[in-house]
Amino acid sequence: MPSDKPITIACDACRRRKVKCDALQPCNRCESAGIACRTTSVRRKKGRQGATATVLHELRKAPERPEAPSFPLTGPSDQFIRQPRLLRATVVQSCAEYFFARMLGTVPILLPVTYQSHVDRMAESLPSYCLVSAFCAFVFTQTGYASSLSPGDSAGTGTLGRQLLTEAMAARRHLDPFAAPTRVGITIAFLLYGCQIGLGNQRQAYYFLREATTLYTAGMLDQADTGIDEDAGSLFWLLLISERAHAIRRHRPITLQVTRDSPVLHHAEPDAFRLGFRCLAELYRPFDQTFLSRWNGTDSPSSREQLIHLEEHLLQAVPADLELPDVLLADLRVSQQWLRTMIWQLATSSGFLSSTPSHPCLGFAYPLQIARDLSLATWKLSKESLETHGVGLVEKMFEITCTLTDVMACMSPTGLRSSSFDLGPQDYLKHLCTLIQGLPGGETKFLPLLLAKIGQTLPSMLGPVTRHLGLPVQDAISPKEVDIGSPIALGKDWNKAFNWAEMSRIGDKTPEIEGGLELGLGF
Repeated sequence: MPSDKPITIACDACRRRKVKCDALQPCNRCESAGIACRTTSVRRKKGRQGATATVLHELRKAPERPEAPSFPLTGPSDQFIRQPRLLRATVVQSCAEYFFARMLGTVPILLPVTYQSHVDRMAESLPSYCLVSAFCAFVFTQTGYASSLSPGDSAGTGTLGRQLLTEAMAARRHLDPFAAPTRVGITIAFLLYGCQIGLGNQRQAYYFLREATTLYTAGMLDQADTGIDEDAGSLFWLLLISERAHAIRRHRPITLQVTRDSPVLHHAEPDAFRLGFRCLAELYRPFDQTFLSRWNGTDSPSSREQLIHLEEHLLQAVPADLELPDVLLADLRVSQQWLRTMIWQLATSSGFLSSTPSHPCLGFAYPLQIARDLSLATWKLSKESLETHGVGLVEKMFEITCTLTDVMACMSPTGLRSSSFDLGPQDYLKHLCTLIQGLPGGETKFLPLLLAKIGQTLPSMLGPVTRHLGLPVQDAISPKEVDIGSPIALGKDWNKAFNWAEMSRIGDKTPEIEGGLELGLGF
């Protein structure tokens, strides 16, 4: 029976070099090496068959492709061949409309006028072409852009995003980051960082993030740039926010520090987007190298007073009565609750939790308050505002929900269900699971892990949660429902609500995401 699998034949050069060939015409390896890509259907005998069988010899000859000069900043490159009809005008325009209408308050990497200037020059400027390709790839891979399209249009956005990223990566290989305008190099590196974390490529993402911060700390912004007025303060804080969120998640080192010489956000009368970004920057300001050293266990633990001060700072940075558009509040509220969860985890590992805490963040029940605050905030927000921030926002919700599940597992049955008038922990759990299920990447990447954790840690809630989500319950792991009564209000006698023998499990790591997945910008 003939096989349905297409037959691919490696090109001659890849076969001689014994490297994997992608079977394209020309293949990427030959194109990168600048040699002719030829494929013959008849295999030659093994061993050397003369000078023409040597790839090195062919590299030296290369009769079809003359030696290309280094790429000028304002002219086309002979080394890089652009994919035709990939970066269409409709794609460029629609990505810009989506980004600048929704994302400027959390990712101020480009101003509209700057982006348009690169669009106008990308036909003759490879740096501009690379930047626009990376920008469009970023919108497709990092945000919820696909969900805003009609079903017919959104079917191929995942493939298009990957194609655009491949094109941007190929163009970047022909650029000298020290020869191109500095701001352009930083922007391209940051956009590629966002693309890679959107696709779950953690190592590549960290590489590009470090490249962006290294270019910045090299002091290259002092050099002459594109001539277009940009906000250096916003760029500094965007890189700082991204680096610190990544460092907290993945226990990585950081480069940028806040000093008296650091750029400031000069906005005398800020609009909504600028005000939202200022609040976001303020959220991450105190999470410096000192905090990360304690977080990573390489320095002495934080004191109770230091953790209380961090908690109070987070509450002041994003006040409860802050009025901003939903798309800005979505990222601010979720990031705020996620950072509060990180503080509580640090208090847990430091041994500060108590049934009679001096401050709520040092209490066992604190994750229930975080889940309540997050639920109340997200109930008021539109789904579109949450989708805009892509899988990065979903990952924060996932970590908050995992912590909530751990705490609920330590409670007695009478503390889980709501009463006639008040919401309870199980209501927060169901709501957060519903959000995760409905947001980009949640149903496929995070929800299975979350349900597995609930089934293992809190089996009494697996049936109610899966029925609430409209999913079939697996009989093999679905326990019998237990009779659970009214909730115990925050601040009451938690000695009766918690199983203290189980509290030692609190602070365990949440389930690993398959493949070391790093998702979202993590603001």
